[in-house]
Amino acid sequence: MNDLLIREINGFDWKLVSRIEKLEKRNLGSKASINRWVIPVIIRYGKLIVAQKGKNDPDIIGVCELIRDWEYKNKVFVFSFYIDRDYRKKGVGRKLLGKVVDILKDEGFAEVELTVDPDNESAVGLYRRFGFKKVALRENEYGRGV
Repeated sequence: MNDLLIREINGFDWKLVSRIEKLEKRNLGSKASINRWVIPVIIRYGKLIVAQKGKNDPDIIGVCELIRDWEYKNKVFVFSFYIDRDYRKKGVGRKLLGKVVDILKDEGFAEVELTVDPDNESAVGLYRRFGFKKVALRENEYGRGV
């Protein structure tokens, strides 16, 4: 995807919030936890970085939502990271995560933490290629058996 545009969302309108909410449900189904109540909070108090098909195309095809760690100011947590299912395995995740890492480095973050389903081989492989390491298995972190 040569025209891919990756940008940080600094303000929002309800059309944008609605697009992200629909994308979340489409790609994460019943596991979707980001909704119209959470998206504005992430935009205002965290960081929302999106991948769009192109400069003149508003369709969002990738999302990364970040929140800062209160205890360790130089650490950020990846609250959510996903690529629209129609655009997976096309390099979008690699480009989005690369830009996210660059932004975080530029802003002085020294540590990035995330959780991922260990059975999600594509995501685990992507994170490993960027130098992420498994530190712990958090059983039942998101509910019994999750």
